[in-house]
Amino acid sequence: MKNAKLIVGLVFLTAGLTFISIPLYYEWQQGKELRALEEALSLISEGSGESANLSSIDHLSFTEDQLKDVMELEIPSINLKQKILGETTEENLRVALTQLKKDQSPGMGNFTVAGHRGYRGERHFSRLPQVSIGDKVFLHTDKQTFVYQVTSTEVIDPSYVEILDNHQGKKEITMITCTRSGIDRIAVVGELIDKID
Repeated sequence: MKNAKLIVGLVFLTAGLTFISIPLYYEWQQGKELRALEEALSLISEGSGESANLSSIDHLSFTEDQLKDVMELEIPSINLKQKILGETTEENLRVALTQLKKDQSPGMGNFTVAGHRGYRGERHFSRLPQVSIGDKVFLHTDKQTFVYQVTSTEVIDPSYVEILDNHQGKKEITMITCTRSGIDRIAVVGELIDKID
C-alpha cells in the first residue's frame, strides 16, 4: 500500500513537471527563433539592397525573400514593439505578429494583424487587451511610419470575420488576438491619423 502511494505520487509529480516544462520549452525555442529573425533583419538592413548571407544564422527558418517586407508594430501605451511577418502561418505566429490578409498596404483599407496571446511576459499580443480608445499605434515600414489612433476595442466571436473587411473611405488597422480562455477574440481597431516620411 505504501509503495503504491509513492508510485502514484511520483507519477503525479512527473506529470506536473512535464506540464510546467512544455510552455517553458516552447518559449525558450521561440526566443531562439526570434533572435535569429532579428539578426537576419539586421543583416538585410545593413546590406543596402544587396543580397545578405543568412546561412550562418542558427535557428533561422526564413529566407531573405520572406523577410524583405517585414514591418514593426509599436504601441507605446503597452510597451509593445514587435515584428510583423507578411503571412499568417503557425510557424510565423510562433515567432512574431503576422499580416492576416495578403497584398495589403499600410495606410490603405483595413490593415489587419494577428498575434498569439503568448504564454508569459510581454511577447506577442499578451497585453493587447490593455490598449484603450485614444491610444496611438505606429506601423513602421522601412520607408514610412503610419500613425493610427485606437477607436474601438471589443471581444468578438471567432466567426466574425467581417471585422477584417475594408470600410468605404476609411484607413484602419485591426489587431486580433485570443482571449485568455482562447474561446473568443479581442479586436482592437484604429484609424489612420498621420503618416511620417
